[in-house]
Formats: sequence, C-alpha cells, structure tokens
Amino acid sequence: MILDFWATWCQPCKEEIPRFIELQNKYPQHLQMIGISMDDDDKPVRAFQQQYKMNYPVAVGSAHLADQYGGVLGLPITFVIDGQGQIVSRHVGATAASVFEKEIEKVR
Repeated sequence: MILDFWATWCQPCKEEIPRFIELQNKYPQHLQMIGISMDDDDKPVRAFQQQYKMNYPVAVGSAHLADQYGGVLGLPITFVIDGQGQIVSRHVGATAASVFEKEIEKVR
C-alpha cells in the first residue's frame, strides 16, 4: 500500500498525483494507493479527485490521523506499507515514481 498525505493547494502534490494514478494502473494486483487529503473541507477534494480522475480511494484526514504516522509537517508525505502493515519507507516531498516502483517490487 502507498498512503499519501496531500492537499489540493499543494503544488508538489499536484505534480505527484498523476504518478500515483499511473502506479495504481500499472500494479493493480499488487498496490493499493490511498490518498489522505489534509484540506479542511471535502468539497475541493471531491472536485480535485474528479478533475484528476484519481483511480484510488481518497479521504479527508485530520491532525489526529497524521499524528498516528508521526505527524505531517509538510506535504506531500508518503508512506509505503507492506502486506503485514509495516511502514517500509517514508518520503517527504514529491518523489520520483521510479523510487516507489523499486519499493513496490521489493515488498510484493
């Protein structure tokens, strides 16, 4: 699983999300993307989700949820989680798709 904390107003997030859409398409049997928007309201999130044609679940997060992952001090922040629920890696800032692909291959 890749768990991505992002926001509609975050420019690096906007650049990274199309890569996540491609990864979800490329690894449908081995990957589940989940987007956690840190926006204050779900209305812009739903519009953004439709505009970008996001092919994975998106929820609006909270500070409490972010705290469970060690806090989210900047966006995007992305976690790769293995099949046993263990965090394999944590990426702060926009990250190349090739980095995630290598990590997906290691844990699948």
